[in-house]
Amino acid sequence: MNQLIYSPLRSLNELHRELSRVFTEDRFLPSAHSYDEGNWTPHVDIKEEKDCFIVYADIPGVAPKDVDITLDKNVLTIRGERLEEREKEEKIFKRQERIMGTFVRQFTLPDSADGEAIKAKVNHGVLEITIPKTEKQKPVTIKVSG
Repeated sequence: MNQLIYSPLRSLNELHRELSRVFTEDRFLPSAHSYDEGNWTPHVDIKEEKDCFIVYADIPGVAPKDVDITLDKNVLTIRGERLEEREKEEKIFKRQERIMGTFVRQFTLPDSADGEAIKAKVNHGVLEITIPKTEKQKPVTIKVSG
């Protein structure tokens, strides 16, 4: 007699396959104008130092020319794309886990961030964005005449 044995890993694999099927159907694709668009999301660390903020984003396999960083109304946006490697011969993968495509990350910067002096560089697949701090604007007292 063939008994069914409960396997948590089998259940997780089935769930993963079902979710993959659901989210690859056209009706579930994100809008091209959506801020949560993207095929993958790079992991990010944000560090605050005395004179600056530093954002580290893991973007292995992404060329610097394929990264776009903008600042608009104190919102820092990092967009990019990891392109598939194309070769003359089609290769059949036995397993493929690296996600290709676009990504978008956004962060609201504090008022102390100096948007005019932001610098970015990539080193060994890690994007480093340095955001200098400015002096905070001091409150202004306004006298009321009457």
